[in-house]
Amino acid sequence: MMRKVMIIVNPGSGDNQGEEYGKQLADFLNGKFDQVDIKKTEGDNDALKFAQEACQDHYDSLFTVGGDGTINEAVNGIAGQDYRPTLGFFPAGTNNTFAQLFNISEDIDQYIEDLDLEESHSLDIGRCNDQYFNYYVCFGKLIEATTGTSSEEKSQFGSFAYLKNILSALPKDDTHPIKIVSDSESFEGQASHVFVLLTNQVGNLVFSNEQSNLQDGQFQVYILTDESTGAKLSALKDILFGQLEDNDSIKSFACSKLTITNSDDNETQVDIDGNDGPYLPCEIELLPKHINFYVPKTQAVQ
Repeated sequence: MMRKVMIIVNPGSGDNQGEEYGKQLADFLNGKFDQVDIKKTEGDNDALKFAQEACQDHYDSLFTVGGDGTINEAVNGIAGQDYRPTLGFFPAGTNNTFAQLFNISEDIDQYIEDLDLEESHSLDIGRCNDQYFNYYVCFGKLIEATTGTSSEEKSQFGSFAYLKNILSALPKDDTHPIKIVSDSESFEGQASHVFVLLTNQVGNLVFSNEQSNLQDGQFQVYILTDESTGAKLSALKDILFGQLEDNDSIKSFACSKLTITNSDDNETQVDIDGNDGPYLPCEIELLPKHINFYVPKTQAVQ
């Protein structure tokens, strides 16, 4: 049977080098597959539609060249299908927070050298109402600050590159009266931030030293219950040192299914993998080992 691979390219990614990166990846894959097709995005949901096409036409593999948004669209395109190709991704976006979980190189030559087509890993994903996610669902200004930090800043300053954006975001936070019901624990009260993570970190920020990875069938849920600036600074310190489970203003637990609802009439929108998600209420469910991903040689699943 002919082996087919599709490459979805965001031409504007990588400082408008996305198309060139796609060609380099295609040159490599031409020696591994019988058919290599490149699809270029031009607008919202193009990557989603191309990914659906890859499922319908039974492509063996699907690669994206772009940022977190392109990966998320591809995941949404294949997650609901009966047949799902193995997914790989070259991080050519501004932040590339998902790729950091696997230490995937942002250099195309190194990425190709590290790519192992003989091995893939079945990873958990989540579903929030009718949208899928491969990383997180949350609300609160801290996530905007962490995912809005550029790759250049992170490369130069490490975890402390997040400080400037986070500190500027803290005074702008609102608290929300919410109710969370899960298959393990419940919460009702005021919260300025809620993180529902498929692992225990966002980018290079490790929330907890507790063991967690993308194959354990559990969400890690963190709720910041105190709206004071002091509590937020304390939480920030513990995020930087991976000790959130010891913070008195943080409620944390693991679960595989939960609902989050507003306790008042205000509208609260969630963030999904760095993109606008639905407004509360949200029903969130983990889909264990739902999609096969190519992971670089020697890299463990985080």
